[in-house]
Amino acid sequence: MPFEQPQSIRTVFFDAGFTLLRPKPSDAEICLEVCHDLGLHVQLDTMKQRMHDTEDYYFRQMRLNRHIWSSEQAINEMWLGYYMNLLRPLIEEHDEPRLYQLARTITEEYGNPRRWETYPDVLPTLDALRRSGYTMGVISDWGIVLGPILRHLHLIQYFDALLISAVTRYGKPSPHLYDLALQRTNSIADYALHIGDSYVYDVLGARSVGITPVLLDRPRRLEEDTVDCLLVHSLDELLDLLEVPK
Repeated sequence: MPFEQPQSIRTVFFDAGFTLLRPKPSDAEICLEVCHDLGLHVQLDTMKQRMHDTEDYYFRQMRLNRHIWSSEQAINEMWLGYYMNLLRPLIEEHDEPRLYQLARTITEEYGNPRRWETYPDVLPTLDALRRSGYTMGVISDWGIVLGPILRHLHLIQYFDALLISAVTRYGKPSPHLYDLALQRTNSIADYALHIGDSYVYDVLGARSVGITPVLLDRPRRLEEDTVDCLLVHSLDELLDLLEVPK
């Protein structure tokens, strides 16, 4: 899909997870480390398979409660339930106290800023946009720990506004969250762009208030003719889209 007037965009909003940030090491390796520390020895391939099998639980929770991301308590309860479901087949039957301890420790571990890193293209992209005078913000479905994570990674300095669902009490794709982002940055939707890795939460959410959406497909699973929005596979491509010098 062609971008007819890239020069009109003056504000760029970013999703956080899997757009700017990724777990360090992988999700499966983090879970494996915690389990080993607490005396549960599992093979990496087994953990990866359990994570694949537990995806249904995650998506079912998203369907059942569309407001999970607008509450810190609901977010924590969802992840606790997710990890309990993930680990239940791996421990002795009826050992619920141990299951709870493992799940809670993993959930808390993801709040550790050292467990996150930026993608290689993030800092060069933010630097290029800042040099070109863009206003920038983050719009993310996350708990309150996102702030410390972004500070630890030295990203806070780049952003004029940080919209965290658990803080604003609005989760994606709520138009209220995207409207609030426009208000916080004193931006106009016609001159704003939002990039994220979810069609439903990022593309439809941004589009609902008139912000130009860009879908980020880092795994390169999609082709331009399969989506009805702007598509990039890296933040380098976003700079190309906006015609910003690197």
